[in-house]
Amino acid sequence: MQGAGLKADPQLRIGTLSNGMRYVIRVNKTPPKEASLRLRIDSGSLNEADDQRGLAHFLEHMVLNGTENVPEGDFVRRLERHGLRFGPDTNASTDFGQTVFKLDLPSTDKATLDEAFFLLREVAGRAKLDAAAVDRERGIVLSEERARASAAYRQSIDQLGWLYAGQRLPSRLPIGTTEVISTAPRQRLLDYYRAWYRPERATLVVVGDVDPADIKARLEAQFGDWRGVGPAGKPADEGQPQARPSAARLFVDPAVGASFNATWIRPADRSPDSVEKRRRDLEEQIAAAVLNRRLEKLAQQDGKPPFVGARSGVSDIEQTAETTSIGAQARIGEWRGSVVAVEQEQRRLVQYGVTPDELERELTGARAALEASVAAASTRTTPALAESLVAAVNRDTVVTSPEDRVAFYRSIEPSLTPERIHAAARRMFTGSGPLLYLSTPRPAATEAQLLAAWQESTRVALNPPTAQAKVAWPYDSFGAPGQVVEKREIAAIGTTLVRFANGVRLTVRPSSSRKEQVLVSVRFGNGRLAMSRDRTSPEWALAQGLILGGTGKLDADSVNRALTGKLVGASLGIEDERFVLGGGTRPADFATEMQLLAAYLTDAAWRPLGWERARATSASIHDRLESTPGGVLTRDLGYILRSGDRRWALPDRVAMRTSSIAQGRALLEPALKDGTIEVIVVGDIGVDQAIAETARTFGALAPRAAAAAEAGPMRFPAPPAEPITLFHKGREDQAMGFMAWPTTGYSQATRREARLLTLLGAVFQLRITDQLREKEGVSYSPSAGHAASATWANYGYLAAQIEAPPAKLDSFFTEAQAIAADLAAKPIDADELNRARLPLLSASTRARDGNSFWLNALEEVGTKPFVVESITSQLVDYQAVTPAMLQDAAKRYLRAGAALRIKVVKGGSAPRLLTVPAIKGPKPVTDKD
Repeated sequence: MQGAGLKADPQLRIGTLSNGMRYVIRVNKTPPKEASLRLRIDSGSLNEADDQRGLAHFLEHMVLNGTENVPEGDFVRRLERHGLRFGPDTNASTDFGQTVFKLDLPSTDKATLDEAFFLLREVAGRAKLDAAAVDRERGIVLSEERARASAAYRQSIDQLGWLYAGQRLPSRLPIGTTEVISTAPRQRLLDYYRAWYRPERATLVVVGDVDPADIKARLEAQFGDWRGVGPAGKPADEGQPQARPSAARLFVDPAVGASFNATWIRPADRSPDSVEKRRRDLEEQIAAAVLNRRLEKLAQQDGKPPFVGARSGVSDIEQTAETTSIGAQARIGEWRGSVVAVEQEQRRLVQYGVTPDELERELTGARAALEASVAAASTRTTPALAESLVAAVNRDTVVTSPEDRVAFYRSIEPSLTPERIHAAARRMFTGSGPLLYLSTPRPAATEAQLLAAWQESTRVALNPPTAQAKVAWPYDSFGAPGQVVEKREIAAIGTTLVRFANGVRLTVRPSSSRKEQVLVSVRFGNGRLAMSRDRTSPEWALAQGLILGGTGKLDADSVNRALTGKLVGASLGIEDERFVLGGGTRPADFATEMQLLAAYLTDAAWRPLGWERARATSASIHDRLESTPGGVLTRDLGYILRSGDRRWALPDRVAMRTSSIAQGRALLEPALKDGTIEVIVVGDIGVDQAIAETARTFGALAPRAAAAAEAGPMRFPAPPAEPITLFHKGREDQAMGFMAWPTTGYSQATRREARLLTLLGAVFQLRITDQLREKEGVSYSPSAGHAASATWANYGYLAAQIEAPPAKLDSFFTEAQAIAADLAAKPIDADELNRARLPLLSASTRARDGNSFWLNALEEVGTKPFVVESITSQLVDYQAVTPAMLQDAAKRYLRAGAALRIKVVKGGSAPRLLTVPAIKGPKPVTDKD
């Protein structure tokens, strides 16, 4: 973390212990009373010997699985007792150049900090690496390898191997090889551990609501006696990129979409961080941003654009090489247009540079983003800060303050002329290349044809770029501002409710927890309830169809140009009961954000661009999903669990290919024109400002009369005697098992029951993880949990899921039902209850500190008084659960024979949409026996 002419953020406390271990401490109180710890080991897969490939990652697993003072399997349990959940709060990762252990603490009390520092010290130097434990862990690591083995991963391996031929990086993917994972003895893991897990290669990052002096004392007390054992490892030679002429490569796999990449590779810039280096980087970022705008404009042209989308960028993977790449998502069978468009826009940039108006647009955006970052700096979240510090340590760059970053930008902005950006563009496309890489689902060209297409394009003369006229924003008036006819406060949740004369409802919850963040949700219409349960829906393309269709007065590109310098956004979501237009902004741009969302609601243009983009890639959607068991389960699970309701079924290939934007318009337009409107605004905003801008936009619209839709029936499927079997087209050793018991939904009447079941699902997660991951080593990430519908009061399910070899699925079903039977047979002990409940309470408390929680929690608070009760009772309901209550719930719901079982295995065939009978009878599935 050093650099010429750069000053470290004064809020950082940086130091080194006498044994060489480094540390970075930063006080941060967002959220309050929490902390994030990151132990970084300066070594990853690049330092593995040939017979250690995958052991850096394997070791990441093992150091959490038995140390001198923590028995095997107890590491996570100890953290659960302090409110940490495995995965979200307790995690680790291995990359090419580093291994990082992560703890996000829900409390900074003495006991929690004591435990966290003690456990990280166990990781650092005290791992036992018991041989029997190593053998048990092999299955977990192999499960992770299976889960990652997708077509996209195969393509990544192939592309890395081709681009960086002769270098170390392509042969050192962190997951390693199955041969090494399956056979490496304990000693080989120990060798790596001793060579690289050493204090001089370790950095501990601590961010949060802490006392730096106390943290420093803890560091010295816990880590001061850490010493390396044996000889230190010597960093491997990563090699240099080979000097190569332009070349081409093809990758064909039925499960990949069509894509084209042009890449230029040159030696990495290993010079220290400095003002001058940051200037060069910024110049290249601006040049790439201009190119990206041009590529996006091509993708939005009328008729048939040359590609679905394209993007350029400059990267540096572990300082192996500096790489400039332009990637395009092509249409299947039409790769040549992508090649020509990419070549000519890249060459146009290098030949002619950028226009003054293009440069001003990018500078305006950069200026706005930096100004917002300074205003928001005091409420950056602790986990995000910790991650950014680890990234800086990994890159060995200086972490400067937001104020200094703005000062740096302002100091160099006058020198960022079109000439300098032109020079940066020329610099970006030096080195070996272009290296052309085409991925297709079936053979579409030869490598010679690919290279010839590029070379032929280079002979076409180009015109310079033309200046773009500024676009005025036309949506600043929607009529006379609406009148407020009702306003009331709900003090218990800090929320104000407003109703306008036209019927629009506004909910506002101001919060200072995230400076410069305002989230907006505009809920309208009836969502999935407006769809037919007997037909597949156009939901798969609806969001792109609306947003990329632009508005009546502006196409999508013009919308973006008109809003240059504004930090606003728009998206469409589909919920069971509502469609949702959403966006995020800052207080200064709140008025524009409301105008943007109102423009999409009242003046959607339905240009075909967005829909055609989705349709152009629709074939690859099915190919990708069919290529892995997880993809198949994702595709079909919603439909199966809802007894064949086709609103949750993905349309087949033919339906996607022959679809048109008219289908999306027919569904959504009635809701846009006449659906009742509820606006929710949360974040760094005043009530009066929220009311005023809503009055000028949604409050100014004509009254709407559309009625709410009836939910209709929803039933869990009747479980057949044998598991439902689905088929994927991936590897033979890949499979998934899913098992679900019918429960209840979430309503005023079932609130406590649903939360009891959520806690039961958390207990089930502990049990299935302990059995199938820790004891048997079968699966990397078995999961369990409860889902309760807020739309259908009697519909919900508790489910368990596993990735495993096909031969293990039957035993999974047996063991999952055995867990269910045991939970019904006797009450759990207090320790297990706390290990399930405390992380749930911590996660719920933490979520309330952020704006996203409130944006979702406040839905319909103005029309359903139960919503307030639901929010204020959540923690109390979880705390009230007893072992006896959990046992009773298990007896009532987790009955033998009641569960639906699904297998996803390789091969075979089955109808695309299965016939799934519902559970029938006069009683809802939530009734007791």
